[in-house]
Amino acid sequence: MTHLKLIAAAAAAVIAVQASPAAASYCEEQAGPSRAQVEAKVIEMLGPIDQGIAEIKKHGGDPGKIGLKADDGTFKTLPDVRTRLLVDKAAAGRQIDEAVASCTKDLKPLQDVTDAYVDILTGGLSKVLPKHMLHVDVGQILLAGKPFGGDGAIIPHLREQILAALGLKNDNGFITSLVRDPLRTIFGRR
Repeated sequence: MTHLKLIAAAAAAVIAVQASPAAASYCEEQAGPSRAQVEAKVIEMLGPIDQGIAEIKKHGGDPGKIGLKADDGTFKTLPDVRTRLLVDKAAAGRQIDEAVASCTKDLKPLQDVTDAYVDILTGGLSKVLPKHMLHVDVGQILLAGKPFGGDGAIIPHLREQILAALGLKNDNGFITSLVRDPLRTIFGRR
């Protein structure tokens, strides 16, 4: 195949490739711990507030009429504090969603080019086989240091089979490390 045909095929593949959800899933995966921390903190703080509201109601009181002095000198009721906490939780969720959207937007062009490149290199086989077999996730390349895709991809699987056949499955020497993770081995990325 001539160079011009290869370039034309690459350009056509880049145009034809649909954006992979891999960038979005990677970005969402990175946001997961933040979402979990916000949720855990809110649950931790809501417990005593809900318990206080229940106790006030249990004794015939109206929690909406009992004010607690806040640090800023104003008075807040427990229902007001609860509502404010839920509003802050929603705002934190929106900030995380915006960060995920920004991350996905930033990785999308790179993922599209990578998907097109894999499609060209495999002669279209990547479109026929199950997605995880030949997919190379840009997030794994740039941020996790795995240039051949995640652990479920066919290249890491075959690599481990070959190392096992050579008796190097449990070896952690330089050569085996180079085969398993060239970027970290060469550049010391962690």
